[in-house]
Amino acid sequence: MPYVLGIHVGATATSAAIARRDGSRWSAAVPVPLGGAAGPSPVLPVPTVLCRVQDGSFVAGEAARRQELAYHEWVVRDFTKRVGDDLPVLVGSEFVPAQRLVATMVEWVADVVANRQGHPPEHIAVAHSAAWGPHRILLVQQALAQLGLGDVTMVPEPLAVALDYAGKQRVEDDSAIVVGNVGGSGFDATVLRRRQPGFDIVGPPLESDHPGGQDLDDEVLAAVRAEFGAKLESLDVGDPAQRAALAGLRAECVRAKEALSHQPGVQIRVELPELRTEFALSRTRYEKLARPHLERVPELLIQAVQSASLSPEDLGAVVLAGGTARTPLLKQLVAQRLSLPPQVDVAPELAAASGAAQAAVRVLSADTDKEAAAETSVLMRIEGPESDPDIFDEEPAAAPRPPVEVEPLPIEPPDEERERRVKIIKLSVAAVLIIVGVVLTIINPHSPLGGIFNAVHSPLQH
Repeated sequence: MPYVLGIHVGATATSAAIARRDGSRWSAAVPVPLGGAAGPSPVLPVPTVLCRVQDGSFVAGEAARRQELAYHEWVVRDFTKRVGDDLPVLVGSEFVPAQRLVATMVEWVADVVANRQGHPPEHIAVAHSAAWGPHRILLVQQALAQLGLGDVTMVPEPLAVALDYAGKQRVEDDSAIVVGNVGGSGFDATVLRRRQPGFDIVGPPLESDHPGGQDLDDEVLAAVRAEFGAKLESLDVGDPAQRAALAGLRAECVRAKEALSHQPGVQIRVELPELRTEFALSRTRYEKLARPHLERVPELLIQAVQSASLSPEDLGAVVLAGGTARTPLLKQLVAQRLSLPPQVDVAPELAAASGAAQAAVRVLSADTDKEAAAETSVLMRIEGPESDPDIFDEEPAAAPRPPVEVEPLPIEPPDEERERRVKIIKLSVAAVLIIVGVVLTIINPHSPLGGIFNAVHSPLQH
């Protein structure tokens, strides 16, 4: 059965969703597993991690992460934020542009899904960081084309989340919503306004490195370290086995953090070379550790709303995405501060991929009308005096690099009055020296200067 594929390449996790076509009708987007066989607990998102192998190709996801301890120099992560950098990413002994790594991750996902479905998708849409402008988008599109993926729709992540939300909840036309995404490595918030058939982005997206899921992972690990600090400090990180034990402990802390979103407490397995035990962590204690980080989310949401010249009272909904959005304390803090209960999907970490799949459906649905296809391939417009409806065309002719502003050195203009004063001083000094020479000659006529003076003065007397 024909299908379209939506892919979300996040900073720390990558997910995918498909929508199937039955004649002229499309089904709702559903997530697809990437890290394991489908079953009672399929592995849906996978780490955004790549590992270069001997033949020059890449493996991704869990397979790449497993190689990180033994072959860390060939493993690369956190590359989505480096798209557009002049300095490429060092992978082993080779420098690879970050946009090529993003394209490789997309290609890997497309191959995994195609193998499971038995054929490639009719269209692919990729949800990307809200911070990417036309230049970064073009770089990724070019890298995808080099890998044979030339017809890919690029969708900003908050727009994809909004499309997913609108596919499940009715959003009135012209209604404003704010989308907050608590990702693994940071937070971003964007205000959008409902415009059929999609949304307009209102105002600039707001980005912050904190809070993020990794901040909360660190807090859980810190609690474990406070209990078993001596044992942890004695570990030799140069030993692969002990380094693997530390990595396993952190992974266990991540699992515990996720479980505390729906459980009152968890037992964290602590398995070190000389220690096998468990550490109990209650939700109450976890929320006490997480509160300083989570309290920033409603404040950042309000900043994004205000930057769009709106107030919280103007919002029709607050939509939270990312795995951390499940945290009960976060929902409570947002509801109290914005006087509006946040909307959180059952699987908030998959919302962007599902929204990207809906974007791909809209592109194909409008394919018979070229003008409509050009509009819906973007599915958004940025409101504001600097908006340009053509910067996100499906096939951009050119997207120049952002200009580099270089401030000129502060060179002061010449001061004519000062130059005139200096010239007068020089002439005065010269006149004084001449007068002194004449006086000395008169006083001592036998000096060399006196001879010259007499030679000049005698004819004048006669």
